[in-house]
Amino acid sequence: MKNLLLIFIISFFSLMNSYSNDIRNISVGENINDIKDRGYTGFQCYDSNTKIKSWYLYKSCQVNKNNYHLIKFEYDERFALNENFEGTQISGHPVIIYLAIDKRGIIQEINAFSDSNAPFYFRKQAYLLWLRVYGRYGSDNWNCEEKSKQEDHIKIGKKYINRTCYKIINDKKYTLDTEFYFKNNKQDKENLVSKSFFQIKFQPNS
Repeated sequence: MKNLLLIFIISFFSLMNSYSNDIRNISVGENINDIKDRGYTGFQCYDSNTKIKSWYLYKSCQVNKNNYHLIKFEYDERFALNENFEGTQISGHPVIIYLAIDKRGIIQEINAFSDSNAPFYFRKQAYLLWLRVYGRYGSDNWNCEEKSKQEDHIKIGKKYINRTCYKIINDKKYTLDTEFYFKNNKQDKENLVSKSFFQIKFQPNS
């Protein structure tokens, strides 16, 4: 009984710690210099693919039109946390992740989009990321725009998804783009469009 109670307490606090951050130990609004880069690898300037040794060197990357330094990174597999697919994931979905950091070092955005180089099984499931996002942040109060079906877009059965949704909670804006359809024809599985883009943006005045 004591062992079961101990396991419950450890699991509870692990869950709370995980939920308190946005992605692993990273949260928008925090200073990048206060977050350890242990457990991460493959640091690059997102716009130029210039390799850097750590995200602490974010100022080595030129700023974009919003005056943000964009830093791409990967999960270090030596510190994998029970992932079913070797690589960088959000809730089991392989993704490419990059941070937008301002000149003061404050993380303004976490951006993640479906990894097009993942095995096909994961790519065809990529549109389902919205289920995980809704499961964490709630399914209510999302503002969604359903985009018009294009001529070369083909429904999958009766399903066609091409939408952008956002939700604001306290000082953070969550945006989720979801696409699921065939393009041009259904004969080639590579014509399947199944992808997601998820952004967490720091909005302290919202």
